[in-house]
Amino acid sequence: MNNFQVTIGIEVHCALNTQSKMFSSAPVSANAVVNSLINEVDLGLPGILPSPNKKAVIKAIHLAKALNMEINHHLKFDRKNYFYPDLPKGYQITQQYSPLGRNGYLQLSNNHTVKIERIHIEEDTAKQQLIDGKLCLDYNRCGVPLIEIVSQPQITSAEEAVEYLTILKQTLVFLNISNGKMEDGSLRADVNISIAPYGASKLGTKVEIKNINSFNNVAAAIKFEIQRQTAQILKGEFIEQQTRRWDATTNQTVFMRKKTDSVDYHFFCEPNIISLDITTLITEALRDMQDAPAVIKEQLMKINVPAQIIDQLLNDYEAYRAFTYVNERIKNPGLVITWILIELSSLLKIHNKNYESMHNETYDRLIEVIQLLSQSKINGKQAKTLFEQVFNTNKTAAELVDELGFIQITDQNIIQKCLHQYIEDNPNMVSQYKERPERVEKFFLGLLMRDTKGQANPNVAIEILRKMITKN
Repeated sequence: MNNFQVTIGIEVHCALNTQSKMFSSAPVSANAVVNSLINEVDLGLPGILPSPNKKAVIKAIHLAKALNMEINHHLKFDRKNYFYPDLPKGYQITQQYSPLGRNGYLQLSNNHTVKIERIHIEEDTAKQQLIDGKLCLDYNRCGVPLIEIVSQPQITSAEEAVEYLTILKQTLVFLNISNGKMEDGSLRADVNISIAPYGASKLGTKVEIKNINSFNNVAAAIKFEIQRQTAQILKGEFIEQQTRRWDATTNQTVFMRKKTDSVDYHFFCEPNIISLDITTLITEALRDMQDAPAVIKEQLMKINVPAQIIDQLLNDYEAYRAFTYVNERIKNPGLVITWILIELSSLLKIHNKNYESMHNETYDRLIEVIQLLSQSKINGKQAKTLFEQVFNTNKTAAELVDELGFIQITDQNIIQKCLHQYIEDNPNMVSQYKERPERVEKFFLGLLMRDTKGQANPNVAIEILRKMITKN
């Protein structure tokens, strides 16, 4: 392997999360009844004209900005002509000659910059399914807005490819461009791989792997294909330009077809959509643009969120939303991490739920529990019980405190009286304090919690205990 250089380029198609299709008013939904979300434009019936979806264009502008691209101020579309049942018009509306964004880049963690050649807007085709040996088509997907993102062949390993796709997905999700779910086809990646001896004057023969459905499979497919091509070259065999697919059951890439000269799609300017000057729209879109993941990462670092937690939040937008919503009210990232990202996460798993199923009203009730704890009105054990009860019911923390009989003892006289008796009864433990302070404190606090049924305030108690022991 050390004698060969690996070159990888990735083409990504992402479905936009708009309410309607790219050139028609038909709604978009991944869960609708087959062939129920179609209209005259989608089916290419005569006498109808396409109209660009403004929100889709705005999302494309946001992505171009996040990917550091030159944004085209003139919105133009072209026709890609081909005849296949998944596109009833006989052509696809795309942006062959005037893509919305050019010459961008993404920065990887190893400081390797991956250049992005272009992004362009287009419409999706119908979904194909093989049922009982027959090719069936669901035209609900026909016309759904897509953005294609084309990288330069500058990625050098499976790990870099996965990181590139991870950052790209984070960008799409955090900017509300796409849900980025590979499992439902909202994010589809085609990987082009070639290997050549180090120092070769040109790249090796390109092999394409189509529509890989997970990041793990992207890594596995790249690693397998590198091994396959390397073995062929070492045997003196010729690498054929071809298209392959990933078979997750055999963990191998499988031959689909030879990659011959590019098909002549007879591209020409889309005659039914005039060229539009979108300078004003670009200004408006950039003014209202949400923060990209890179900006969010810097914000989280400034409030001392650990790197591991930052990665967790950037990979789960709903968890990030929960963290942000609660922290804006608590102003204590450490507490929010403990209760929202650890305790709440555990409860969600137990009840087979996720952050997406949560509502702000529930977060507001959970915030009350955290505030009671931070104000020393309840102790940690009570807080955990209360947190679970608030999660499982529609009751407020205040209602449950009364119902559960949670009374926090903060009276110093009561606590001091108890501790005084413990110290008198256990002189041997007191004598160990200098050498083993944590063990001694834990021992006396345990006695106090036992006798007060967990209702003594531990913060108040520890302060009193330390003063009493040091006097002795």
